[in-house]
Amino acid sequence: MEISGKLGLKEVIAMGVGGMVSGGIYAVLGVAMQQAGNAVTFSFLLAGILTLLTAYSYVKLTLHFKEEGGTFSFIEHVVSNKHIAGVFGWLLVVGYVGVMALYAFAFGSYLVSILGYPPDSFLRQAISVIIIAIFVGLNISGVKETGLYEDISVYIKIALLLSLAGLGIYFSDQSIAVLSSFFNKGILSSVTAFAIIFVAYEGFQLLTYDYKEIEDVNKNLPRGMYTAIIIAILIYITISFMSTLHLTPEQIIEDKEFSLAVAVRSFLGTAGFIVVIISALQSTSSGINATLFGTSRLTHKIATEKELPKAFSFRDKRGIPVYSLLIIGSLSALFAFVGTLEEITSFGSIVFLVADAAANYANLKLYKVTDSSPWTPLTAFAGCLIAIPIVIYHLYTTQLHILISIASIFAAVFFLEFLYLERQRI
Repeated sequence: MEISGKLGLKEVIAMGVGGMVSGGIYAVLGVAMQQAGNAVTFSFLLAGILTLLTAYSYVKLTLHFKEEGGTFSFIEHVVSNKHIAGVFGWLLVVGYVGVMALYAFAFGSYLVSILGYPPDSFLRQAISVIIIAIFVGLNISGVKETGLYEDISVYIKIALLLSLAGLGIYFSDQSIAVLSSFFNKGILSSVTAFAIIFVAYEGFQLLTYDYKEIEDVNKNLPRGMYTAIIIAILIYITISFMSTLHLTPEQIIEDKEFSLAVAVRSFLGTAGFIVVIISALQSTSSGINATLFGTSRLTHKIATEKELPKAFSFRDKRGIPVYSLLIIGSLSALFAFVGTLEEITSFGSIVFLVADAAANYANLKLYKVTDSSPWTPLTAFAGCLIAIPIVIYHLYTTQLHILISIASIFAAVFFLEFLYLERQRI
């Protein structure tokens, strides 16, 4: 996204909401409902509360250090071994690769659904790769969305999703039945779902990478970030509740990759189905573009700190990080091509739970100098530490192959940092 002048409060809110809702509600709703059942609303609320508590640490630390970089910068300041920050740098990069893969997966799934193909088809895989390639090409060529377009797009998205949720609740007589069997899969299932779909709230961190572009940052960063998260929570809980009123368990299992469109079709017909498809395509593609743009900034900063290979810091004469875009885009396309929805979602959630735990730890350690209450980062830190083993245990008992894949990616991150460290010593 091209930034023209300073970002005011409404732009900060738009960027925050856009970062979180761009693909989350379209991509992970079915996964969450399959796990939590009618209590999916509770799962999204839990994840939202943990996100809101964690945002407190991001705001306090960013305003204290007065620099971009997010978790990578925070860890640099609180640990004596700078290579620990390097590990988090690599981890954040692969985390955003997972996020872009999630958006691309959702884009492909929604598009093939309207064409009559299943989400596990080769066509879905090809479309996911193509949409990433398109935005890599656009970013390299220097073509970007304008800030005004992004603002308008996000606020239209908010209005559309809340309207669909309201209409869906209004046109249903199942509210009492759903509420009376709210924990139909048990409380533990809804808690597990909150940990699995935590990645749905990823995106608010991108605001810390635009620290220098925010007008009156001491006021607009906290106001904008907290407001954006509250709006995202409202969207997630209303949309998820509406979906429980209109989807059967069989539909959730069969159509989890595009469950929101199926839910809306039940009360608005084919027209509603198409509206959601179009909205999903616009939102997920915008999410890919915004995440690609933000991640290229992050990799440039980490590389200039010599914690990523020098290629990531290269910019052409127009200031475009060509190599970063190509590498990040290629990895995202590969993940979207070979990964399943559950694999990508679980991976993204674990990565950002770890990253957010680190941010909360940093603020807890520095709470006196950041002028923070120690209880907020402590609560958020504990929440992250509880959620991580929940996801791991769930995968161990239900989808061990996914856990092995995720563990392999984490091992690769540590191995890459080790190789890079050894190369620097030579």
